[in-house]
Amino acid sequence: MKIGKIIKGTGRVVGTVLEYKIKLTGEVLGAVAEVANKPKAACTTRKVTKKAGKVLGDTTKVVTNVTGNIVDKAVDIGGKAAKKIGDNVVKENIIEIGENGEVRNLKYIKDVDYKVIDECD
Repeated sequence: MKIGKIIKGTGRVVGTVLEYKIKLTGEVLGAVAEVANKPKAACTTRKVTKKAGKVLGDTTKVVTNVTGNIVDKAVDIGGKAAKKIGDNVVKENIIEIGENGEVRNLKYIKDVDYKVIDECD
């Protein structure tokens, strides 16, 4: 499972919970205002919290969706970069063995090449 998918799913849940908690708070405050004989305040409180809940819930969902996409893209690019680097590291063992069995001129990692990977759209 990709990390971005977890972030997106969590964002949807958090956004929905946030939206309804704000709306519920508005209903409670509206009820208190009605008990206090303030019908205009009750109505205004309910309207404002309904809109605020919707906006904040949707914003949370959008932000976490974008964040999830960014994380997935970063992981994909990082994986490709690591593969490219690994493919371009040339490991070469050169061993000369003399007639009497002694090892001479042992070399390891003769060349290391790299490429700059630019996958930004």
